[in-house]
Amino acid sequence: MFINLYNQSIKVFFADSSADMEDTREELRVILHRAGMEIVDGRDVPSKELLDAMQQTDCSVHLLGKTDIFEEGTDSSLAGTQYHAAKNLCSDRFKMFVWNPRGRENRSKYINVIRRDIEENIIYSDRPSPIVFVEDIRNIMTVKQSAVQETVASDIFFLYNDLDNDTANDICTMLGDIRKVTKLSISMSSEVDYNTYIKQQLAVSKIGVVYYNFAGDWAASFARQVWKDTGGQSGATPICVIGNSDHAKPEQLEIFNGIMECAIDEQLRIPLDINMFLDKNNQSK
Repeated sequence: MFINLYNQSIKVFFADSSADMEDTREELRVILHRAGMEIVDGRDVPSKELLDAMQQTDCSVHLLGKTDIFEEGTDSSLAGTQYHAAKNLCSDRFKMFVWNPRGRENRSKYINVIRRDIEENIIYSDRPSPIVFVEDIRNIMTVKQSAVQETVASDIFFLYNDLDNDTANDICTMLGDIRKVTKLSISMSSEVDYNTYIKQQLAVSKIGVVYYNFAGDWAASFARQVWKDTGGQSGATPICVIGNSDHAKPEQLEIFNGIMECAIDEQLRIPLDINMFLDKNNQSK
């Protein structure tokens, strides 16, 4: 799953939510902003201007919490009013994204009703990561812009999310003293579809490394997709996933058990881990 740069901006109507979702809503707002999306905050829109405000956007985003605030035909909350207004607007031009970040932990009666009521141009998501959820919005709402990039024969192809830019650059600097490193920062506000380039660069690299510090949920999905797209177990270039112990969590890497090598280590030790992975795979060839 890739976070790409696209050839158009996205204007999002950001709906109100229940009080228990306040922290999650603010986190999502930050990520939408970092992804280069223009946000119209539903809390700032007077009720008489709601329809016009929504019609000026490309899609709406609605968060599902523990409380049913969307029931129609009652004294509806602001979030409920916005939910039903967006649903009435759904078309090929306007899409509606309904996010249940707690997933299976939040399968109350009203959640099930909403899921059964999904219609065309309404997208329900229970992905726990807001980064991956925003990436899904991009994939659905925009057309990717391909770009040709030159590949370079390298020892290490080092991939990371732009959120982890500072520590990634430090690690690449240490590796660059003894190895030829090609690095790629995946930005949520990028303009390039990197899929083809990643495949081509991996083909001329001895190993691939997906590194993360803050962006653990993104890295797990991203690395698994890269691994699948480049041949899985039969892929020509070995790939490993390495997390910085400052913020990385072991459970984020559980999906890789038996699939590819992964590790969590202190930042100063990560270059050593990568060199050991490179040496091991060079010896096996």
